[in-house]
Amino acid sequence: MSAAGVSAGGGRGFGAWVEALHTQIIVVFALMMREVHTRYGRDNLGFIWLIAEPLVFCLGVILIWRLLHGAQEHGIPVLAFVLTGYMPLTLWRHCVQRSVHCFRANAGLLYHRQVRMLDLLAARVILEIYGALIAYLVIAFLFWALDEYALPQDLGLFYVGWACMILFSAGLGLVMGCVSEMAEWSEKLVGPFMYFLLPISGVFFMADWVPDDYRKYALYVPTLNAFEMIRGGQFGPGVRVHYDLPYTLAVCLALLTLGLILCRRVHRHLVIE
Repeated sequence: MSAAGVSAGGGRGFGAWVEALHTQIIVVFALMMREVHTRYGRDNLGFIWLIAEPLVFCLGVILIWRLLHGAQEHGIPVLAFVLTGYMPLTLWRHCVQRSVHCFRANAGLLYHRQVRMLDLLAARVILEIYGALIAYLVIAFLFWALDEYALPQDLGLFYVGWACMILFSAGLGLVMGCVSEMAEWSEKLVGPFMYFLLPISGVFFMADWVPDDYRKYALYVPTLNAFEMIRGGQFGPGVRVHYDLPYTLAVCLALLTLGLILCRRVHRHLVIE
């Protein structure tokens, strides 16, 4: 075969890959729109509820914390502390909850040749990521305009923390979505698992507040590392943060890899009616 033939074949292969990727992006976007319409309907606020739901809950939590703790906690502004904790919490909790039995609820769509198992989960996970991020931006802008919220001091660390939280949420959502189809009893453990993770996740405390003897064990929880990075970026040198970025990325990538492997096997346990 000539060099020109190899080059042409490689070009066609790359072009086919790009076309396939473009098709799957369109499919995922269509599934996202379908999910929004199914979940929230087409009347009244409709898809705005995707943003309004975490927005309302976060505002309520901020109000309660301000009433209970005042303007500051451990020398940290309570409003910014709650905002950088509750919105990422909403992200990973919703990703997991919406992923449970995702395939069962949308099994009929798999008759379409372009729709794959991963597309169904990706649509729900991306929707939750989008809703949480937009809700965060809306609340942050609102309180910034009222001079109640200061912009992050270290945007690089702030974005890295959010990226880790997104990867963790997506990976955990993929794994739990598949496991809930492969083992019926696992659905019953999702609620207790989320409640068990909540008090040690780092939502309500910082690693520096943990006694030195226990801190290294607390940092095995990947969400605590992500929260530390987000708050380190938010407050800058005004707080002392502890995190292990390589470890956190390794856990997130391991979850994503496991989720992708399970997505290729979960069809054996799925009954399409």
